[in-house]
Amino acid sequence: MPKVSVIGAGPAGLIFAYALLREGYDVTVYSDRTPDHWLNNGPPTGTAYLYGEVIDIEKQLGMDFWADDMHQGHGVHLDFKPALTSDMKIEASGRFKTTGGAIDQRLRVHRWLLDLENKGGKLVIEAVTPQRLDEVAAQSDLTVLAAGKADLGSIIPRDSGKSIYDKPQRFLSMCIVDGVKGWSDRVDFTPVKFNFFADAGEFFWVPYTHKSGVKNWCVLFEAKAGGAFDIFRTCTNAQDVATAAKHLIHTFAPWDWEVCKDMTPVDGDPYCWLKGAFPPTVRQAFGRLPSGGLVMPIGDTAITFDPIGGQGGNNAGRNAKFVADAVIAHGDAAFDELWMQAVHDDFWDYHGKWAYSFNNILLEPLTAAGQIALAETARNRVFADEQFFGNFSTPRGFFPWIEDQVAAQDVVDRYRTADTAA
Repeated sequence: MPKVSVIGAGPAGLIFAYALLREGYDVTVYSDRTPDHWLNNGPPTGTAYLYGEVIDIEKQLGMDFWADDMHQGHGVHLDFKPALTSDMKIEASGRFKTTGGAIDQRLRVHRWLLDLENKGGKLVIEAVTPQRLDEVAAQSDLTVLAAGKADLGSIIPRDSGKSIYDKPQRFLSMCIVDGVKGWSDRVDFTPVKFNFFADAGEFFWVPYTHKSGVKNWCVLFEAKAGGAFDIFRTCTNAQDVATAAKHLIHTFAPWDWEVCKDMTPVDGDPYCWLKGAFPPTVRQAFGRLPSGGLVMPIGDTAITFDPIGGQGGNNAGRNAKFVADAVIAHGDAAFDELWMQAVHDDFWDYHGKWAYSFNNILLEPLTAAGQIALAETARNRVFADEQFFGNFSTPRGFFPWIEDQVAAQDVVDRYRTADTAA
C-alpha cells in the first residue's frame, strides 16, 4: 500500500486519514498538538456548523459520536436591513435539507487522535516546518497538507484566477456563550439566527455543542472594516467579546435583546473565543518543494472560506473524503502533478466553485437577482425551504439563477404559479 503523510490534524486531515485507514493504507498524521492540548489548551478552530450531509460522511467512517445528542439546528431565521439606520427590515425563515449543528472541534479532534493508532494509523506530535515538510514528502508516496489557515499553507501557491480577494473582507470575532434563550417565539424550528446589515456587516448565533457536552450557542460577528461593528480588534478575552457583542445587539438589533441580554461566555473555558481576519483564498492543486517533491492541499488549505455562508467546514469535510476516494481509486499508480491537478479540478467542478461562488456573493452588495430571491424568501416559506435556505448545504442548486436577474425571476414565477394552482 502507498505510504501517505498527513500534515495537520484538524477535521479535514483526520477525515482523509480515517477514510484511507479503512482501506489498509499506511497513514501517518502529524499534529502540532497532543490530544490533550487540543482539548484543553486552546480555542476551537472556528464555529463550523456542519450540515447533515457532512455529518453523514463522519458517520460512514465511524467518526461520529455526538450528532444524536448535539444541539441541533434546522435552518435559518434572518433579519435583513439595507442599512443600520434604515426603517426597513426584511424577516425570513427556512429550513435546511438536513439537520445539522456545530460540535466543538476540540472535542472531535481529541477523540479522533486518541483513536487513530487503534485504527492502524501513526500519530507524530511535531510542529512541521517547511524544511521538515520537504523531508516528510521525500519519504512518502503522497503528502497532503491539511494545515487549515496556518502559515504553512502558503507553500501551496494562491490560484489568482480563482481567488476573488487578496485581503480579508471582514474582521471576525466569535464567542461560545450561555444564556441565549432562543427564537422559538419567532420560528418553528431551532435556527441559525442571522442578522445582516448591508452597510456594516453581519452577526449570527449558531446552535453549538461545547466540549463539556453543554448545549449552548456560538455568536460570530463579521465586521466591515471601519464600520459600526468594527469594535472587536482590541478585545483580549471572552468577556470583552461578549460585552462588545451585547452592546451592538442592544444598539442595532433590539428585536434580539430579550433573547440575548443574559448572554455570557461559557463558564470554565478561557479559550472559548477567537478574533482575526483572513482573505478567502483558493490554492493551486499542489506545491513543489525545494527537493522537487509535491504536496497536495486539502480542506481549508485548498479553499479558505469566510464564515458568512457556512461553507468552510462543510467544504473541508467533503473535500477530504473526495480526495481520499480518488487516492483509493488510483491504486498503486504514482501521485504525480497530473493526478493532483485532475483531482483538484474534479472537486472544483463537483462542489468547490459553487460553494466558493455562493459564499462570496454574500460578502458583496445585494444584486438584483439577490433582491428578487430575498423578497420571495420572505414571502414564500416553500421557496425559502426548497430554493434558498435549502440550498445552503448544496450550493450548486443556486446556480445559475442566483447570479442572473432574469433566471431568478423565472424561478420565483414558477413558485408563484404553483401557489396559484394550489
